[in-house]
Amino acid sequence: MMPKLSRRHFLGVSATLLCLPSRLFANENTEDSVVLRAAVMSDVHYSGNPKAAEVERFERACKFMYDYSATQKHPKFDALIVAGDMTNHGTEPELTLFRKSLDKCVKPETRRIICMGNHEFYGGNREYWSKTLDMELLGRTEVNGFTFLTIAPEKGTCRTGDYKYALPWLKKELDAAVSRNNDPRKPIFVIQHYHVLNTVYGSCPPDSWGIIDLHETLCDYPQVINFSGHSHYPIRDPRSAWQGEYSAFGTSTLSYYEMEGGKYDKFPPGHREAAEFYVMEIHRDNSVVLKPYDLRTNQFFDCVYLVTEPGNVNKFIYTDKRFETATAPKWKPGTRITVGEVEPYSARISFPQAVDAENTVHSYRVCMERKLDDGKWQSAGEYYAWSEYYFRDMPTVKEIVVPSLISEATYRLSVTPINCFKKEGEAIFTEEFTTPKDPDAPADKDAPNPEANVLNIHFTESEPLNTPKNTREVQKTVETHGKPTFMKDGEKLVVHFNGNSDYLKIPFTEQEYARLCHAITIGTYFKIDEFRDSGGASVFSNTESGGYSLEVNMKARKIEFWCHINGRYIIVSAPIEAKKYTTAYGVYDGSAVILYLDGREVARQAASGKITYTKNSRSRAFCVGADINNVGGGSNFFPGTVVFARLYSWALNTEQIENVSKK
Repeated sequence: MMPKLSRRHFLGVSATLLCLPSRLFANENTEDSVVLRAAVMSDVHYSGNPKAAEVERFERACKFMYDYSATQKHPKFDALIVAGDMTNHGTEPELTLFRKSLDKCVKPETRRIICMGNHEFYGGNREYWSKTLDMELLGRTEVNGFTFLTIAPEKGTCRTGDYKYALPWLKKELDAAVSRNNDPRKPIFVIQHYHVLNTVYGSCPPDSWGIIDLHETLCDYPQVINFSGHSHYPIRDPRSAWQGEYSAFGTSTLSYYEMEGGKYDKFPPGHREAAEFYVMEIHRDNSVVLKPYDLRTNQFFDCVYLVTEPGNVNKFIYTDKRFETATAPKWKPGTRITVGEVEPYSARISFPQAVDAENTVHSYRVCMERKLDDGKWQSAGEYYAWSEYYFRDMPTVKEIVVPSLISEATYRLSVTPINCFKKEGEAIFTEEFTTPKDPDAPADKDAPNPEANVLNIHFTESEPLNTPKNTREVQKTVETHGKPTFMKDGEKLVVHFNGNSDYLKIPFTEQEYARLCHAITIGTYFKIDEFRDSGGASVFSNTESGGYSLEVNMKARKIEFWCHINGRYIIVSAPIEAKKYTTAYGVYDGSAVILYLDGREVARQAASGKITYTKNSRSRAFCVGADINNVGGGSNFFPGTVVFARLYSWALNTEQIENVSKK
């Protein structure tokens, strides 16, 4: 039974309806012509933990394929295709657990078509992967008369060149498949982990998760259908389907979304709930239907991708021309923005989602304007938020917490919808509102020797203390990880870190970061035990896709101040000595990033804009003795001693830095 095509699909291909096989538009009683059914997925990411969500998702996906197939006139689940990264690290426990799931859930009559990803290189090697999964590094599998070619990367570097070694083999196999098929319209499937550059969503700027190795070869075979993973981008996005000289499809993930970066949060709301794959059905006339399935809701997405005539580029649907022909999203009549909770540095707004011809409103741009004393409005920046279109049950009402406001100021906001093809709708406006006074603001920013008002971490001989002044966060938790040593060093009460696993962690919230977007001062008094061969060692940091850090560059033997402004890091540095106490302060005042050592300015770089922070809730934390990583643990461990760590919500001036640097 052929799937019904959604209204979204009809609208998306209305200009080419006459080119599509008539049976695709028949009713449900039309005889099914499926000759092969497969599941196509990637980035399963087994961790070695049998109770992890990814294990349950993969095994449930396999069960669904058998249950679904049994209800169809072609009752078979013919092939399982996994385009790389079935594990996190390619270690024995991870690969063994994945093989166990395969043997448990995939019946002998279902062919396994699996290629190696870059993550399989981290703890294992190509030969070990091949042996454990019983797969060829360069593999050809024939299923029901169709050819599937799988390619393992040579080095696992995620860079152009990883597939160059396979090009002679690939061309030979493609030529042989063409000869066997004796039909230029019969599809040939090529599967590798990395996207081909500038094809599917995720392979294009700004992130460009792709390589160029395969493109020139594939261009000679328009009947090729290429599957790739790696980027973790959603398959509901129509750009996950691409057709140029051949056809290509991104295969998303059963683990977590990682979206386009830059002005967007690359870990969007709900990113850990990603669980999706294609149900692919090939028909007697060689047409290929890809039906995206959402394991999260146990439903098919409301879209169907079609390759109606593989090999006939004139009938290709998913070309770059869509960027020209797509229409702009629109607001439903009467849509209004509701302003909800207003904090000193943020405001919550909500509104019904805009609509789009293909139901793919991608995101919203929120423009902020601040009212001046003379009544005029001044631009106060912009903020981009996902629509959450990547979910099957996309919310009908979108809520956004707009950050980076300032206290005791009057604002108005505008919201513009943007679709997946970068077409923008009209802006709608909020009513004006005023942010309240910050109850945590310092009593006197101009004090000669101000005390830190956000974090003021120091130590006893048994534990860390946090006593910021003029703030409600006096009791903010300081977590101890590893076994740092709290002790006396002469007259100083200090903490010593081993440089391997010791660190302190202070969790933050998105709202707490909101007050730290326009200016900050971060400081520490420290001594490094020794310089290692390479790498970085973070003394006081929160730099996971944002934030700032006082970090030792081991190779250069310098202390660096990193500050993430308008989506990129500004870094200033100066030399330090090992086994010598140094006071370091980093300042961002809205016009420059400045580093002070022992009370003197030693480096400066002009910069403007707002400090940006991670949107990954697990990475919202400051660390002393390390940096935070993307799963909430430590990284860049510091071998040495720290006397204090301080954070202020404003930029201290030169005189204040000199005073607070005095021991």
